[in-house]
Amino acid sequence: MSEAIEAKERGVAWDTLGGALGEAGAAALAGSREHLAEGLLRGAFALWENPEVRPKLLGILQAAVNGEEGAEQMRHFLANQLFAQAGKSIGVEGMDIYQAAETFGVPAVNINAAAGQVWGAVLMRYVVKLEPIASVPAEELIQLLKPTIQRYLG
Repeated sequence: MSEAIEAKERGVAWDTLGGALGEAGAAALAGSREHLAEGLLRGAFALWENPEVRPKLLGILQAAVNGEEGAEQMRHFLANQLFAQAGKSIGVEGMDIYQAAETFGVPAVNINAAAGQVWGAVLMRYVVKLEPIASVPAEELIQLLKPTIQRYLG
């Protein structure tokens, strides 16, 4: 596969991930605050558990950990695109991590910590395939991570 095609597929995967997480974030923001983490986790794991989407997501994750270009794409996605899409869904144009943190009433580093928890679980489950996290039902994983993510996001 050519680098141009791989880059295009990664772009589509980023858009898919950003759109789904943006919608989940907007729904979580619009809903009850105590369900924020659960809504975000459900949105993320719905994508990762989808056998059609997972290979694309694995490609972007592997690119992010294997090279500077992929890491830059991940930084851009996490710092800009994700929050902009969530903000757009709730009527806030150009929202960034700092505006999201203000909306949640937490320091911006808490959002990074929450993302780190999710990406770490994703890495262990879908890339390293470490047992038992690799085979535990997604619902159990969501319930395990939910209190920690909720604590970070207030």
